[in-house]
Amino acid sequence: MSQQHESSEEFWLWFQAHQADFDVLTDTSDSFWDDALSRLKRLDQRLWFEVSGPDGSDREFIITAEGHADAFPIVDAIVAGAPHIPGWRFISLKPPMGFDFVTDYEDIRFDSRTMWFLPLESASRPQDFGIRIGVPNFSHAIERQASNAVAVILDTALGERVAALDIQHVEVSRLPESPEDAGYIELYELPGYIEWRKRKSRDG
Repeated sequence: MSQQHESSEEFWLWFQAHQADFDVLTDTSDSFWDDALSRLKRLDQRLWFEVSGPDGSDREFIITAEGHADAFPIVDAIVAGAPHIPGWRFISLKPPMGFDFVTDYEDIRFDSRTMWFLPLESASRPQDFGIRIGVPNFSHAIERQASNAVAVILDTALGERVAALDIQHVEVSRLPESPEDAGYIELYELPGYIEWRKRKSRDG
Protein backbone atom coordinates (compact mmCIF):
# COMPACT_ATOMS: atom_id res chain seq x y z
CA MET A 1 0.00 0.00 0.00
CA SER A 2 2.94 2.37 0.65
CA GLN A 3 4.02 2.00 -2.99
CA GLN A 4 0.50 2.96 -4.09
CA HIS A 5 0.65 6.05 -1.88
CA GLU A 6 4.00 7.08 -3.32
CA SER A 7 2.70 6.63 -6.86
CA SER A 8 -0.38 8.71 -6.04
CA GLU A 9 1.80 11.51 -4.74
CA GLU A 10 3.89 11.39 -7.90
CA PHE A 11 0.76 11.60 -10.05
CA TRP A 12 -0.56 14.66 -8.23
CA LEU A 13 2.85 16.36 -8.39
CA TRP A 14 2.82 15.69 -12.15
CA PHE A 15 -0.76 17.09 -12.39
CA GLN A 16 0.31 20.28 -10.62
CA ALA A 17 3.36 20.65 -12.88
CA HIS A 18 1.09 20.35 -15.94
CA GLN A 19 -1.91 22.29 -14.67
CA ALA A 20 -1.73 24.71 -17.60
CA ASP A 21 -2.19 21.75 -19.97
CA PHE A 22 -5.12 20.40 -17.96
CA ASP A 23 -6.74 23.85 -17.84
CA VAL A 24 -7.14 23.86 -21.64
CA LEU A 25 -7.83 20.13 -22.06
CA THR A 26 -11.25 19.47 -23.63
CA ASP A 27 -10.78 16.86 -26.35
CA THR A 28 -9.85 13.18 -26.12
CA SER A 29 -8.00 13.57 -29.42
CA ASP A 30 -5.55 15.99 -27.80
CA SER A 31 -2.12 14.36 -27.46
CA PHE A 32 -1.93 15.55 -23.85
CA TRP A 33 -5.03 13.47 -23.06
CA ASP A 34 -3.04 10.35 -23.93
CA ASP A 35 -0.11 11.58 -21.84
CA ALA A 36 -2.36 12.13 -18.82
CA LEU A 37 -4.08 8.77 -19.24
CA SER A 38 -0.74 6.98 -19.55
CA ARG A 39 0.43 8.67 -16.38
CA LEU A 40 -2.73 7.69 -14.50
CA LYS A 41 -2.46 4.08 -15.65
CA ARG A 42 0.92 3.83 -13.94
CA LEU A 43 -1.09 3.57 -10.74
CA ASP A 44 -3.43 0.88 -12.10
CA GLN A 45 -4.16 -0.23 -15.67
CA ARG A 46 -7.91 -0.28 -15.02
CA LEU A 47 -8.09 3.46 -14.40
CA TRP A 48 -9.42 6.12 -16.78
CA PHE A 49 -10.45 9.71 -16.33
CA GLU A 50 -13.07 12.18 -17.50
CA VAL A 51 -13.04 15.97 -17.32
CA SER A 52 -15.89 18.46 -17.40
CA GLY A 53 -15.82 21.27 -19.91
CA PRO A 54 -14.77 24.81 -19.04
CA ASP A 55 -17.95 26.69 -18.11
CA GLY A 56 -16.67 29.29 -15.69
CA SER A 57 -16.99 27.10 -12.60
CA ASP A 58 -14.47 24.65 -11.14
CA ARG A 59 -13.75 21.86 -13.58
CA GLU A 60 -14.23 18.23 -12.48
CA PHE A 61 -11.54 15.60 -12.88
CA ILE A 62 -13.24 12.22 -12.42
CA ILE A 63 -11.12 9.10 -11.95
CA THR A 64 -13.04 5.99 -12.97
CA ALA A 65 -12.29 2.29 -12.71
CA GLU A 66 -14.72 1.54 -15.56
CA GLY A 67 -16.87 -0.62 -13.30
CA HIS A 68 -14.05 -2.76 -11.85
CA ALA A 69 -15.32 -2.85 -8.27
CA ASP A 70 -12.09 -4.32 -6.87
CA ALA A 71 -10.29 -1.17 -8.06
CA PHE A 72 -12.69 1.22 -6.28
CA PRO A 73 -10.54 1.41 -3.10
CA ILE A 74 -7.55 2.37 -5.25
CA VAL A 75 -9.51 5.22 -6.84
CA ASP A 76 -10.81 6.36 -3.45
CA ALA A 77 -7.25 6.44 -2.07
CA ILE A 78 -5.90 8.39 -5.05
CA VAL A 79 -8.63 11.03 -4.83
CA ALA A 80 -8.30 11.25 -1.04
CA GLY A 81 -4.66 12.23 -1.59
CA ALA A 82 -5.41 14.93 -4.15
CA PRO A 83 -4.03 18.38 -3.33
CA HIS A 84 -6.06 21.58 -3.43
CA ILE A 85 -5.67 22.99 -6.93
CA PRO A 86 -7.61 26.21 -7.70
CA GLY A 87 -10.15 25.71 -10.46
CA TRP A 88 -10.40 21.94 -10.06
CA ARG A 89 -12.49 19.40 -8.13
CA PHE A 90 -11.40 15.77 -7.95
CA ILE A 91 -14.05 13.06 -7.85
CA SER A 92 -13.75 9.36 -7.10
CA LEU A 93 -15.76 7.30 -9.61
CA LYS A 94 -18.49 8.51 -11.95
CA PRO A 95 -21.23 10.30 -9.98
CA PRO A 96 -24.95 9.65 -10.63
CA MET A 97 -26.36 11.82 -13.43
CA GLY A 98 -29.95 10.54 -13.73
CA PHE A 99 -31.65 8.99 -16.76
CA ASP A 100 -32.55 12.09 -18.78
CA PHE A 101 -30.19 11.47 -21.69
CA VAL A 102 -29.70 9.60 -24.97
CA THR A 103 -26.69 7.40 -25.80
CA ASP A 104 -25.30 6.74 -29.28
CA TYR A 105 -23.41 3.45 -29.39
CA GLU A 106 -21.82 2.46 -32.71
CA ASP A 107 -24.23 4.81 -34.49
CA ILE A 108 -27.27 3.23 -32.82
CA ARG A 109 -29.43 5.50 -30.69
CA PHE A 110 -30.51 4.29 -27.23
CA ASP A 111 -32.88 6.51 -25.26
CA SER A 112 -32.81 5.69 -21.55
CA ARG A 113 -36.02 7.69 -21.07
CA THR A 114 -37.98 5.06 -23.02
CA MET A 115 -36.51 2.02 -21.24
CA TRP A 116 -38.13 -0.01 -18.46
CA PHE A 117 -36.71 -2.60 -16.05
CA LEU A 118 -37.99 -5.87 -14.63
CA PRO A 119 -36.59 -6.86 -11.20
CA LEU A 120 -35.12 -10.36 -11.16
CA GLU A 121 -34.68 -12.45 -8.03
CA SER A 122 -32.62 -15.61 -7.58
CA ALA A 123 -33.91 -18.35 -5.29
CA SER A 124 -30.38 -19.72 -4.84
CA ARG A 125 -28.86 -16.25 -4.23
CA PRO A 126 -31.63 -14.13 -2.66
CA GLN A 127 -29.15 -11.42 -1.65
CA ASP A 128 -28.31 -10.74 -5.31
CA PHE A 129 -30.28 -8.29 -7.39
CA GLY A 130 -30.73 -8.57 -11.13
CA ILE A 131 -32.65 -6.60 -13.71
CA ARG A 132 -33.88 -7.13 -17.24
CA ILE A 133 -33.83 -3.91 -19.24
CA GLY A 134 -36.55 -3.57 -21.85
CA VAL A 135 -35.22 -1.63 -24.86
CA PRO A 136 -37.82 -0.43 -27.43
CA ASN A 137 -35.54 -0.77 -30.49
CA PHE A 138 -33.95 -4.06 -29.36
CA SER A 139 -33.35 -6.91 -31.78
CA HIS A 140 -30.96 -9.86 -31.71
CA ALA A 141 -28.99 -8.18 -34.52
CA ILE A 142 -27.97 -5.40 -32.11
CA GLU A 143 -27.85 -7.44 -28.90
CA ARG A 144 -24.14 -6.71 -28.31
CA GLN A 145 -24.53 -2.97 -28.91
CA ALA A 146 -27.65 -2.82 -26.73
CA SER A 147 -25.95 -4.67 -23.87
CA ASN A 148 -22.92 -2.38 -23.99
CA ALA A 149 -25.08 0.74 -24.28
CA VAL A 150 -27.16 -0.32 -21.27
CA ALA A 151 -23.96 -0.84 -19.24
CA VAL A 152 -22.89 2.72 -20.10
CA ILE A 153 -26.36 4.06 -19.29
CA LEU A 154 -26.45 2.40 -15.86
CA ASP A 155 -22.92 3.59 -15.04
CA THR A 156 -23.80 7.15 -16.00
CA ALA A 157 -27.28 7.34 -14.52
CA LEU A 158 -26.77 5.48 -11.23
CA GLY A 159 -23.12 6.34 -10.69
CA GLU A 160 -20.30 3.89 -11.03
CA ARG A 161 -20.37 2.67 -7.42
CA VAL A 162 -24.09 1.84 -7.31
CA ALA A 163 -24.10 0.27 -10.79
CA ALA A 164 -21.23 -2.06 -9.90
CA LEU A 165 -22.03 -2.93 -6.28
CA ASP A 166 -25.84 -2.92 -6.04
CA ILE A 167 -26.72 -4.77 -9.25
CA GLN A 168 -25.31 -8.27 -9.68
CA HIS A 169 -26.93 -9.23 -12.99
CA VAL A 170 -28.14 -7.28 -16.04
CA GLU A 171 -29.79 -8.65 -19.16
CA VAL A 172 -31.34 -6.87 -22.12
CA SER A 173 -34.45 -7.73 -24.12
CA ARG A 174 -37.14 -6.14 -26.27
CA LEU A 175 -39.59 -4.01 -24.33
CA PRO A 176 -43.03 -5.68 -24.16
CA GLU A 177 -45.96 -3.86 -25.76
CA SER A 178 -47.54 -3.41 -22.33
CA PRO A 179 -44.52 -3.25 -20.01
CA GLU A 180 -46.48 -2.33 -16.88
CA ASP A 181 -48.77 -5.34 -17.31
CA ALA A 182 -45.63 -7.53 -17.60
CA GLY A 183 -44.27 -6.24 -14.28
CA TYR A 184 -41.80 -3.73 -15.73
CA ILE A 185 -41.04 -0.39 -14.04
CA GLU A 186 -39.88 2.74 -15.83
CA LEU A 187 -36.08 2.92 -15.74
CA TYR A 188 -35.92 6.35 -14.12
CA GLU A 189 -37.45 4.76 -11.00
CA LEU A 190 -34.51 2.34 -10.60
CA PRO A 191 -32.55 4.42 -8.02
CA GLY A 192 -35.60 4.58 -5.76
CA TYR A 193 -36.24 0.87 -6.23
CA ILE A 194 -32.65 0.02 -5.25
CA GLU A 195 -32.96 2.13 -2.08
CA TRP A 196 -36.31 0.50 -1.23
CA ARG A 197 -34.80 -2.96 -1.70
CA LYS A 198 -31.82 -2.10 0.55
CA ARG A 199 -34.11 -0.75 3.27
CA LYS A 200 -36.26 -3.88 3.04
CA SER A 201 -33.16 -6.06 3.39
CA ARG A 202 -31.92 -4.09 6.42
CA ASP A 203 -35.32 -4.21 8.14
CA GLY A 204 -35.52 -7.97 7.58
